Amino acid sequence: MFTFSEIQSEVKRGAIRDQSGTVFDDGIKNVINRALFRLNREAPWRPMRRKSYFETVTTYTTGSGAVSATNDSRNITVTGATFLTDGVQIGRRIKISGSGRYYQIREITGETTLVLDREYDGTTTTSGTYSILAQEEYNMTLQGGHRMFMWHEEYGYPYQMIYITDQDFYVSGLHVTTEAIPLYYRMWGQDMVIEQVRTPSTISVVSSDATDVSIPITVFGIVSGYPDYEIISTNGANGTTTATGSKTFDSVERVSKAQSTDGRITVTANSGDTTISVIPVGEQTWGTIYRKIQLYPLPNTVFPMNVQYYKDPYKLVNDGDVHELGGEFDQSLIYMAIAILKYENNQSEGDKFTGLYVDEVKKLRRSMMDKIDWFPTLKRPKDSRQTSTVLKVHPYLGYQQVGSQYGPRRIP
Repeated sequence: MFTFSEIQSEVKRGAIRDQSGTVFDDGIKNVINRALFRLNREAPWRPMRRKSYFETVTTYTTGSGAVSATNDSRNITVTGATFLTDGVQIGRRIKISGSGRYYQIREITGETTLVLDREYDGTTTTSGTYSILAQEEYNMTLQGGHRMFMWHEEYGYPYQMIYITDQDFYVSGLHVTTEAIPLYYRMWGQDMVIEQVRTPSTISVVSSDATDVSIPITVFGIVSGYPDYEIISTNGANGTTTATGSKTFDSVERVSKAQSTDGRITVTANSGDTTISVIPVGEQTWGTIYRKIQLYPLPNTVFPMNVQYYKDPYKLVNDGDVHELGGEFDQSLIYMAIAILKYENNQSEGDKFTGLYVDEVKKLRRSMMDKIDWFPTLKRPKDSRQTSTVLKVHPYLGYQQVGSQYGPRRIP
């Protein structure tokens, strides 16, 4: 298996670069990493398959029995609650005695105080009860790719979760407040945020290494209702000393650093109570991507949700680094990197090296690709069965018919 340095030499040789100089070194390193990420996306490669899990979060009632709520007010106080310490997320639904409505949490302003999404319509009370429903949204594992499936064993045997789109979910008329053992998951979004700010807040940055001084960290988000950003540099004398920006963010969308660091950069809000993002060690200058999913029904117990996925590769940085795909992929990686360089210089040989790359990938597919068996397949009309990997066709349509009602039936 070639090291990063050896791959650079092969790419230089194939692209007819002068290997005695270093003027192209940084550019070639970037091209090789671009080729690596493209190659990784070509197929579900066996070397990149991983398993992980996360634990569900169920109903929260700490301090229940001492709720203060005022009619036509959004502010709620719960004596004895520890919202910040326990990491209660905004967006979770909450039921308060005296009202038949389910509210959503818009802000958490303290350990015992929160703000609802609408005015409380019940009777004013200082001794009510409440229940925050189970958590719906979860972060997936870091470096999780776009191919994955999930299962749990809460029934006493492996149960594969059924994927549904947001559109199918909302058109189905399901009660979003139902709590039970989850059966379905919805397609995840992605951003650079572990958890949103609980209430509008300034943003702080700190490194795990004292030598990371004056490192610019850029935070993008919403300030006073408008898109905005702020560059917050780590402490100029000691990277482990917290540095705080001046703008108050309603929400955060993206976080990135401008250069290599020896430590992890942790970005927080609400006086450190909310960890917004963690950017890894090294030359990685973009922020960490967090992919999110939503479960239905809301989990009524705490249990591990298992995930199988294909990870994104680590970026090659040092000359002695080796990529995670393995030696069998070296030649295709070199071909793609050379093809990119040829195309960038308008050289006709780009097509030839692309053809060599395609041929190599075909060979790899036969020997190194997982044969995925969880892609949904359509069954014939009127088939009554629906499983986690089989979706029913609308009963009045055949495979060859296309129209507004073509496709999987609505979930009952």
